Amino acid sequence: VQYEFPEPRTIRGVEVYWFDDAATGGGCRTPQSWKLRYRDGDQWKDIPNPSACGVEKDRFNKAAFDEVRTSALRIEAQLRPEYSAGILEWRVE
Repeated sequence: VQYEFPEPRTIRGVEVYWFDDAATGGGCRTPQSWKLRYRDGDQWKDIPNPSACGVEKDRFNKAAFDEVRTSALRIEAQLRPEYSAGILEWRVE
């Protein structure tokens, strides 16, 4: 999943609310893990010094990090075997 900004922005954190429909027998779960990357020129780089990128259900999972200036952010998620994942909301600070 990726955000593209019309102009570069300074960013220091994100919050992700993962979709999980296990209670209703659906096929969507929180991912096993995820990381955040930012675009630096033509390259994608890992966010510097991120806090834990949580996968808790029913809440926003906040990740803070050293400020970056970028025109795009990307979430790369490792899914659980046999399940898909979804994002209900992604906030950028």
